Amino acid sequence: MSASDTEAAEPASTEAVELSPEQARRVARRAVLATVGLYLGYGLIRQLPWPPVIAESIGLLLIAGFFLLPGWMLRDRPDLAARWQVGPDSPIPPWRRSGWRLALIAGALIFPVFAVGTWLFYWRVCQGDLTLLAPVIAVESWTPGAGGLERFFARQCRLHPGGLWPRGIYVPSEWAQYYGLGFLRAVAVGLFAVALPEEVFHRGYLMSALEQRFPPKREVLGVPFGWAAVISSALFALGHLVTVANTARLGTFFPALVFAWLWRRSDSLWAPALFHVASNLLMDMLLASTFPPL
Repeated sequence: MSASDTEAAEPASTEAVELSPEQARRVARRAVLATVGLYLGYGLIRQLPWPPVIAESIGLLLIAGFFLLPGWMLRDRPDLAARWQVGPDSPIPPWRRSGWRLALIAGALIFPVFAVGTWLFYWRVCQGDLTLLAPVIAVESWTPGAGGLERFFARQCRLHPGGLWPRGIYVPSEWAQYYGLGFLRAVAVGLFAVALPEEVFHRGYLMSALEQRFPPKREVLGVPFGWAAVISSALFALGHLVTVANTARLGTFFPALVFAWLWRRSDSLWAPALFHVASNLLMDMLLASTFPPL
């Protein structure tokens, strides 16, 4: 059995280097403050009246923050940075074959169920059945964005053909640009500008830091899993509201739990990153098929 096979066969250890209780609390507290500070800072910068050329590039600041902030926060603990694959020498995690293998297996098991669930969800919602959204709508009603989710789905459902199953499988028009190279561009941007930086920050740094304060006491499918995964996934979902203030984006909490499980199962940030980008691409295709062009 090769070394990579061994990595894939054994769940990742959540045992970090020895930290005192006070050190564990400090590491976790700093990670949460760094997360909140990064998102609030980015949100404030977005509100400034930048020229269009600069405004279109503001997102690069968030990407840079995801990649570089963990290493900077752990500059006095290079052992932790190396263990969590967020440095200290490079913000790009080391490649492991176990990462793509586990991502492939997870996709084969989850994506078919997710596709059917997506079509069923929109079929019900576009018929006016908002039962599944009732808890979110209730919470939203107490915020300045009250009614936003209902208006969002009302606009989206104008293109819904009415049936449960799509009339065909469509892809986003951008994928067909440049003789099909648009799809390769979508993969590259989705991986290196979205999925990988988000996984480095939220799973590699934030979740790992929280595990020092809240060590997992239970297992999910043989993988240690606890409050650190839940809290980091919640902050991940809330952070999505900074870029697009749409309550529907809170749904990213649920795939984030899968990303967290993949990180702990594989001990490679490439597993959740590859599954993450594949999930986003699949969602783009499902939306293009559910709401086909006229």
